[in-house]
Amino acid sequence: MRKRIPFVAALFASVSTIEAGASQTIPMNPDKRIKAHISNDSMNRIAVAHDRITQVFGDSEAFESQTEESTGQIFIKPTIENANKALPITLITESGATQDMTLEPSTRDAATIILKNVAASPSSQPQEIGGFPGHAGFMPTTYGVGQGAGHSPGYSPQSFQEQVIQTMKLLVSGQAPTIEVENFTRTGPKGAELGLMASYMIGSLKGYKIEIKNTSGAPLELLEKDFYRTGDVAIFFDKRFVNTNEAATFYVVGY
Repeated sequence: MRKRIPFVAALFASVSTIEAGASQTIPMNPDKRIKAHISNDSMNRIAVAHDRITQVFGDSEAFESQTEESTGQIFIKPTIENANKALPITLITESGATQDMTLEPSTRDAATIILKNVAASPSSQPQEIGGFPGHAGFMPTTYGVGQGAGHSPGYSPQSFQEQVIQTMKLLVSGQAPTIEVENFTRTGPKGAELGLMASYMIGSLKGYKIEIKNTSGAPLELLEKDFYRTGDVAIFFDKRFVNTNEAATFYVVGY
């Protein structure tokens, strides 16, 4: 899995804490940022029971990660530069669950963290956050953009993350102010026909709502690397696979 810049997910102020231990089982809660303890110099395993992690977002300079595609578990380790500083990340699962986490590195053995998406009270059930649908196919992502690219000297990763989150919320919910765009020429992979549905401007960021029609003779898997272009900071597909002659909606935030 590629390292990711700060990106889109619901941010919550509440924090829950667990005690350190080699193996940690933590109930998921989309309304809270949960904490877990990890090794600062070994690959730590994170998995979601009965689900697969599809994306992980955070400061691209602070950690390195790998994914095991068949099971959807990830392996994550802080960079040498990050040392023992806390790592705020966001995980997205195949079923559409979003979980904010703070990983706390220290000198210890590699950790195993199992997240359990258990039933909870109605106030802590997964909800639609700012227009993001809570179902399979929820795949916000970023790809290939350098840390702090295009930002002023006062750039803060957390403040930029919050700006992108809010922009994508407005974009997906249709609440962003529209603008006119001429000569829209965005292209995708072979078999994907792109058509601009709407354009938006929110502060310094632009947003596009695009229809992706599968004109090939086989199902099409939507991958961020196939649709990314320079200037993009966030990408969202409303579903991951598109059958022949069917369409998906593609949202992108950038400059």
